[in-house]
Amino acid sequence: MNRTITILAGALLFAALPGFAQSPDANAGAKPAATDSSAPANPAQDKKKPKKVWTNDEISKVSGGVSVVGDSSTSGSDTKKKGEPARENDDFRQRQINEYKKQLSQLQSQIDAIDKRISQLKNFKGDNTSPSGGININQGYNMVPLEDQVKQLETKKKELQGKMDDVESDARKNGISSDDLR
Repeated sequence: MNRTITILAGALLFAALPGFAQSPDANAGAKPAATDSSAPANPAQDKKKPKKVWTNDEISKVSGGVSVVGDSSTSGSDTKKKGEPARENDDFRQRQINEYKKQLSQLQSQIDAIDKRISQLKNFKGDNTSPSGGININQGYNMVPLEDQVKQLETKKKELQGKMDDVESDARKNGISSDDLR
């Protein structure tokens, strides 16, 4: 029986402890402090100041600096990486140069093929001296007169040369000289 009483007393103690652990609020029973009626109440303390929303026009008028999150000029870790961005810029520039060279070489190969075809058409002989009877099954025939075919090819060649000029001017705009493209 002693053991049962001890267990019950312990249970009551643990049940009552949380109530004793809470302390009463010191200001709960106290009357509010008497305010001097001659002193005006400060409404700025009672009300919270609304947050300011900045527009682009107002930002330009702000004197001093504006804090920018992630500004690389203030981070200390950039001092050890100064060599890497230069290398990345060189790699990017080399990739650009290679891409321009690739475009120019493709256009030049098309121009060379057109020049070859123009040469073939200008050196064409209408007489057929082969013993096969005049039809070559490995060669296609075109019903357009030779002069018109040459004009079409020369027009296409001018278009391709214009594209090459555009690629070179685009490269110059990106700071790549024509010497780098050769």
